[in-house]
Amino acid sequence: MRRRIFSRVAIGLSLAVLVLAACGGASAGNMQRGKQIYDGEIPIAGGKAPKCVGCHPVEAGRTGGAGPNLSNIGSRAGSTVKGMDARAYLRQSIVDPDAYLAGGYQEGIHYRGYGKVLTGQQIEDLIAYMLTLRSGQDK
Repeated sequence: MRRRIFSRVAIGLSLAVLVLAACGGASAGNMQRGKQIYDGEIPIAGGKAPKCVGCHPVEAGRTGGAGPNLSNIGSRAGSTVKGMDARAYLRQSIVDPDAYLAGGYQEGIHYRGYGKVLTGQQIEDLIAYMLTLRSGQDK
């Protein structure tokens, strides 16, 4: 009897660990918090890491950032890399920014430490916000 109970508990815990591992231990992203992180209202690494909007404008047609305009990233993220959905592409772009470079941009420009200084939840929040960016033109 005790073995069966232990076995069921072990199976339940194993499933919980697998579910958490699959989603990075974070809950669904909150787009309002994601916008605050993106805009720098919630400082990244206590303000030691650059805010996203400093390099990536999100107003259609605006240029001037060190990185591409992301005003339409929510529409195009799912078709940028064949076989990679929008969430996976955005996550990869945050934690390994040189994995897929936008046209005209070179390796090493993007801050590479976001994967270390952002929590899993903050990454999910940023992704949730970026998926809302669906109007305008990318530059």
